[in-house]
Amino acid sequence: MSRQASTSALHRFDAKLEHAKEAEIMSILDHVCDYYDADLDGVLSRSRLPRFIWPRHVSMAIAMAHGFTTTSIADAFGRERTVVSYAKKSVLDQCDAYPKLDKEIRTLAKKIRENITKYEL
Repeated sequence: MSRQASTSALHRFDAKLEHAKEAEIMSILDHVCDYYDADLDGVLSRSRLPRFIWPRHVSMAIAMAHGFTTTSIADAFGRERTVVSYAKKSVLDQCDAYPKLDKEIRTLAKKIRENITKYEL
């Protein structure tokens, strides 16, 4: 009987943890959408328009830089984990090619990390 209770408690804890991860990933997405003045629904959609793809990819790359797994990011965005890996590679390739963009992404990631940390305390 106690074994079932502990298993149930563990599942509830896992569900809460996953919800917290998704909320933090969505917070990253909100900051990126604000920065690029992008529509949140459009970024989360399946649209292939560049005005949605770039913020989506940047959000995924920043979330990976913050330590989230490809699986948790993919779940939050409703995508496959391979899409997240491709997004990170795409952003890193652009940053390698364009130093100003690299600085912009690093500044944005730092700002997001500071904002998320501020609200955790």
